[in-house]
Amino acid sequence: MISLVYGGSGSGKSDYAESLLKDSPVKLYLATMPYNDANRMRIERHRRRRADKGFVTMESTGDFSQIKIPEGADILLEDLPNLLADRMFSSDGKVNADAYGLVKNDLEHLIKSAGDLVVVSDDIFSSGMDYDPLTEDYMRILGQLHSWLAQYSEVTEVIAGIPVKVK
Repeated sequence: MISLVYGGSGSGKSDYAESLLKDSPVKLYLATMPYNDANRMRIERHRRRRADKGFVTMESTGDFSQIKIPEGADILLEDLPNLLADRMFSSDGKVNADAYGLVKNDLEHLIKSAGDLVVVSDDIFSSGMDYDPLTEDYMRILGQLHSWLAQYSEVTEVIAGIPVKVK
């Protein structure tokens, strides 16, 4: 099973995504948020929240082919927007023109390696604001990744803690 779970910030999508794997014997939580001072408190809160849920946590900002995934492990990828940002923007400020291809390869590797795969993503598309061209490119690529992944996935939007099956 491949699942795409998306929703707005604070919508409950992470709790719902974790519940999809609650009965899995081997659960890998693949966290993509870069560990830095700005994210430290949020990452620690996430770790505490899932401490007793049986997940083995691995942190990575991409190139999942380098990660040793236990055979038969079910994987929760948290989250696609951070993965895309890590693959699209380098620490020296350069933009990777093939971010879509890199993330797609990462996801294809997980699809082949995982028992079940749950991918968490954000709905960042409904603000109605105008953004700079680079942000527009990021949003376009994230939308393309959602569309590609949705072809192979059960899709659920989480709204105010309520999971709504889309596909």
